[in-house]
Amino acid sequence: MKLSSLEKSLKVVSLLSENQRGVSLTKISQTLGFPMSTVHHILSTLLPDDYVTQDPKTKEYSLGFGFLKISKRILDNIDLRRTAHDHLVALSEKCDETVHLYILRKGMLATIDMIPKQSGLSLASFVGFTVDPHPSSAGKLLLSGLSNEQVRAIYKDRPLKRYGKNTITIISDLLAELENIRKLGYAIDNEEFYEGIRCVAAPVRKGGSNRIAAAISITGSIFTMTIERINRELIVMAKETADKISAQMAW
Repeated sequence: MKLSSLEKSLKVVSLLSENQRGVSLTKISQTLGFPMSTVHHILSTLLPDDYVTQDPKTKEYSLGFGFLKISKRILDNIDLRRTAHDHLVALSEKCDETVHLYILRKGMLATIDMIPKQSGLSLASFVGFTVDPHPSSAGKLLLSGLSNEQVRAIYKDRPLKRYGKNTITIISDLLAELENIRKLGYAIDNEEFYEGIRCVAAPVRKGGSNRIAAAISITGSIFTMTIERINRELIVMAKETADKISAQMAW
């Protein structure tokens, strides 16, 4: 079936969204099977309005802030984000760490709100950011709300990619981790996504049920988020905030 120019453009955008660190013109062409001239034309069309950016050193392409502006307008209309925002701000101020709100969308972890730490830690994350769910506390928590069959289906055609030094890369190990998370009611990322970074996540549940609709996470340096501090206060903070959001939501 012959693809239209719009369909080809959307496939290029989709590929870029899955490769946040950038993709070369050649790789895009090879991956999608489009001629180099076609890919170059699509990228040249998207560049002026900042829908795509090009690294001046590597010459690789990635999504630009044009899509972020659009996604923000969409996200502003989501009741969950509006309801949760003030609670996330309060949590960030209380723990002095970065706080995120996530949902699981089409097998990917999507950031729908973020309250950055006021100073110190800087993360390559933003509202609208999507990534594999398995290396993060929020992603694992959201996966724990699915059946093992659903989790296997998500990773049927893609590997458990390694991100940090402790990323789980074997499906049986991931399923065992998810079972433990279901028992605990929270999840921890101990340098699984970023080296030097830890996170703890708690579930936002659909009102009146155990269904996990979203996850909030606290993210910080291993120096400020020690295992002792996570166990002593951060798990409690995350769960209390998630429970407040769950109670307030009119689903």
